[in-house]
Amino acid sequence: MTLMHKAYIAIILLVATWLAPFAQAQTIDHVDAVFTVKYNNKLTDGENHLKIHRHQNHYEVTFSMDHWMSMATQTARFVMQDCQVQPQHYASSTKRPLKAEITQRLDFDWQAQTAHYQDNDTQKDFALHTTLYDPLSFFFEARCDLMAGKTQFSYPVIHKGKQKTHTYRVVGQEKVDTGQGTVNALIVERQRSSKNRKTRLYVAPELDYLLVKIEHQESRLATINASLKKMEYQVQ
Repeated sequence: MTLMHKAYIAIILLVATWLAPFAQAQTIDHVDAVFTVKYNNKLTDGENHLKIHRHQNHYEVTFSMDHWMSMATQTARFVMQDCQVQPQHYASSTKRPLKAEITQRLDFDWQAQTAHYQDNDTQKDFALHTTLYDPLSFFFEARCDLMAGKTQFSYPVIHKGKQKTHTYRVVGQEKVDTGQGTVNALIVERQRSSKNRKTRLYVAPELDYLLVKIEHQESRLATINASLKKMEYQVQ
């Protein structure tokens, strides 16, 4: 997998997770958003769409990317009530030119207290004695923490067949230019052990704490920036 492809997939995942409905603010019935993406400061072709749908306490999030270097989709379904998320299903697929499709799937059986993971080569079960999250759903609780005033939060996540802890910290504020205008944003940075990898998320309180920008550095040679181009959403 090239550095460009790895960085691009990281952006796909982050965009999908941080444009999420928040229970303690106005409930979002649906979101339809488009992001532009730059690789090493050069605008890329292709379309990047995020869609969120809610039916009562059930949510479905889908992010799709159609680009010359890759076609990818991330989907998650979960239940959320009072800012408590219970993942149900997660799936991802990625297809690059002249390469086999890469798939991942997670299914959560809360009665049996087991999460089943499957990809092209591996099958594995995880015990759900405590809550574990897929790579999308945990951000919905993290946004609740952010709106509650917390400046650091951690969640245990099943990602690529391994259990990892993702930790984020608020490190500042900045004005961000978007297709929705200029907004004030909180800067939320992922805490990493590698000095060569860095991820910053820009979340706008005035837009119901929706994501407006991402800066992701995969290495010294590969950086990806994603910016909100346009967004339609309905609240009740």
